[in-house]
Amino acid sequence: MKSVRSCFLIFVILLAGFSACKKDSDLPPEDMGYSFFPYAPGSYMIYNVDSTYYDDFLDSVKSTSFQLKEYYESYFIDAQGRPCIRIERWMKMNDTTGWFLRDVWYSCLTDAYAERLEENVRITRMAFPVRNGTKWDGNGFNEVAAQLFEYDEIDEPFVTGLFSFDSTVTVIQEISSNLIEENNQYEIYARHVGLVYKRYKDVEKDFVSGNIVSGVDYTWELTEYGHN
Repeated sequence: MKSVRSCFLIFVILLAGFSACKKDSDLPPEDMGYSFFPYAPGSYMIYNVDSTYYDDFLDSVKSTSFQLKEYYESYFIDAQGRPCIRIERWMKMNDTTGWFLRDVWYSCLTDAYAERLEENVRITRMAFPVRNGTKWDGNGFNEVAAQLFEYDEIDEPFVTGLFSFDSTVTVIQEISSNLIEENNQYEIYARHVGLVYKRYKDVEKDFVSGNIVSGVDYTWELTEYGHN
C-alpha cells in the first residue's frame, strides 16, 4: 500500500510540474518596450523647435523657431562592436529656406539600453524593460554628472500637433523648482514611432522678483515622420 501511495504522489508531482511548464510555455514573450525606440535606416523625424535663451550678462532674451529633421541614414559597427545608426540632423529656419546639414549623431539599441551620442556625449535615453519604477543614470556612460532618469505614464495616450498616439511613455529626466532655479526636462516616446515630444527647461531666477535671468527653455514637437 505504501508503495502504491508513493507512486501516486510521484505521479501527482510530475503532473503538476508538467502543467506548470506547459503554462509557462503558453505565456506570451515579455514586452521589453523596444517598440518605443523603433528607428531603422531610412526613418526620418521632423520637429518644430521653439527655444528661448536668457542671457544675464547681456540682459537679453532671444527666441528662435526652426525645423529639425533627423534622418536615420545607415547602420555601422561602433568601437564596441555594436550595430548603431548614423543620424543626419538637418535644419530649416523657415518656409523660404532649404534644409542644411547641421551635424551628425548616432544611436545604439542594445538589450538593456537605448543610447544616443549627441555632440560627442553618450546619453542613455531609455532602459529596458520599460517598467514603472525603473530608474537609471542617463549619464552613466559619459563624464557628465549623474542624472537619474525614470519612467512615468507608461502606455498612456498623448496628443501633439497633428498627431494622436494611443500608447506613449514619458521619460522624466529632471523636475525641480525653487526660488532661484527651475528644471523641467522630459521626453515622450510613442510605440512604433519614437520621440514625439521633448521639453528642456533649465533656468535661474531672480530671488526677489522670480523673473528668469539666465538659462534655456526649448521644446521639440513632432510634425512629420516616415520612411524613405
